[in-house]
Formats: sequence, C-alpha cells, structure tokens
Amino acid sequence: MATETGRKDFLDELKAMKEKMEDIFIRSFAPDSDREQKGREKDDWVPMSDIVDSGNELVYCLDLPGVMECDIQVECRDDRLWISGLRKDKVAEGESIRIERPQGHFSRVFKFPCPVNEEAIQAEFKKGVLRISVPKSSPGCRARRIEVREVE
Repeated sequence: MATETGRKDFLDELKAMKEKMEDIFIRSFAPDSDREQKGREKDDWVPMSDIVDSGNELVYCLDLPGVMECDIQVECRDDRLWISGLRKDKVAEGESIRIERPQGHFSRVFKFPCPVNEEAIQAEFKKGVLRISVPKSSPGCRARRIEVREVE
C-alpha cells in the first residue's frame, strides 16, 4: 500500500510539473500572451511586476525607478492592460566603468483573468512604483487611455 501511495503522489507531482511547464511554454510563445512579439523586439528592458487579486479588484504594481511619470503610457484594450514607457539615459559625465541599470523602452501586456470595469481603472505613480487598480465588473472592455498621476 505504501508504494502505491508514493507512486500516486509522484505521478500527481509529475502531472503538476507538466502543467506548469506547458503554462510557461504557452506564455512564452503563444501569440496572445503577454510577450507581444512586435513590442519585445524593440524593448530594452522589462520591469518587474506584481499582480494581486484583492477580491473586488486586481492591483498591478510595476517597479519603474528612474522613469518619469510623463514617459509612462497605460491603456486598456482587447481585454488586456498595456503598459509601456521609456527610461532615459542619465549616465554621469566621464568614462563608464560599469552600467547595470537598464535604459530605454519597456512594455508589458497583461491579459485580464476576469471581466473588469475599464471606466474605473486608476493609475498612480509614487517613488518609482506604478500602481494600477482595476475594479472587477461585467464583460466589455474597450480601448481607453488611463491617466497616470504622481502622488506624494
């Protein structure tokens, strides 16, 4: 009996690992994934992000240190949240010894996991972190630009 249980647990773990790998593969190569091929070719870097489902809204947070609020674009279209922008080169005068902070264009596209109220989406930018609140709602997202405002 013990070996049967161990085998079943192993097969369950193997199946879960297979599903995770398929998900990674689909997100990496599927045309409708958040890796839009056109955008990726021109992007210089990809900001780190967190997505939290708080029950009544989705909260997207992106780390954008060194990016100016006026250089960030946020849109809702095709049941996706489109975020793009530019971190401008601000290297000090002189010969560079090491450059590790990425510069240039970035973009992220997130498919909404549920229907959202695109009219109530809000974006805030504070201390280098972009926070986008996306209230859940009924279906029907149409394209709309979201104003990003700096808060103190």
